[in-house]
Amino acid sequence: MTVTRRSVLVAATATPAAGALPGTAAAPAALAADASAAAGGRRTVPLRDGWRFALVDPDGITDPTGADDRAADPGYDDTDWREVAVPHDWSIEQTPTTDHGTTSGTGFLPGGLGWYRLAFALPPACAGQRISVEFDGVHMDSYVSCNGTEVGHHPYGCTGFAFDLTGLVHTDGGTPNVLAVKVRNRLPSSRWYSGSGIYREARLVITEPVHVARWGTYVTTPEIAADRAGSAWRRPS
Repeated sequence: MTVTRRSVLVAATATPAAGALPGTAAAPAALAADASAAAGGRRTVPLRDGWRFALVDPDGITDPTGADDRAADPGYDDTDWREVAVPHDWSIEQTPTTDHGTTSGTGFLPGGLGWYRLAFALPPACAGQRISVEFDGVHMDSYVSCNGTEVGHHPYGCTGFAFDLTGLVHTDGGTPNVLAVKVRNRLPSSRWYSGSGIYREARLVITEPVHVARWGTYVTTPEIAADRAGSAWRRPS
């Protein structure tokens, strides 16, 4: 058996994360009805399978043809795109080359411009809830849209981020929601191999309207002496 970066990423997605809704990974286009269990607490839904992907240009960060300029629109036809699972690294799938601005630090593998799209439905139980999307890492420069509206831009590939989708998503159980992620990786972008794309986990987070914000709690040490340190749990006001 040959172990590759790709095989490790695939193996890492084989076990559902804690709190995953049954059936979600197998059918991301229609979240399981028991998403209603999110009521009264915080629930996470892994977004792993069912993504569609297109490598638009391995040589630059713009679309040379303009064919995918409207890829964030919900009605955009992505049937010709390839289906992938997240985490996904499109660079590792390429052939090593000295073209496209590659270097030894990138393993001579190209970056460029790629698009991801995912369609999913939310049940009526999610109405009135706060819905957000979290990405643990997208390399390198990402733009996230929901149902045709850009919700945020994250220009760094090594940190996680989240965007609020409340008010943009449909919660009637049938109307599809479409997440679109444009990723630009202009080389050189790292001193070591980074990969390109949604290379870490992604998930939906469903909470009550009143909830603790992402990174909303922390521990400090307001008192430090030679023989002891006092800690305090705090929540931003």
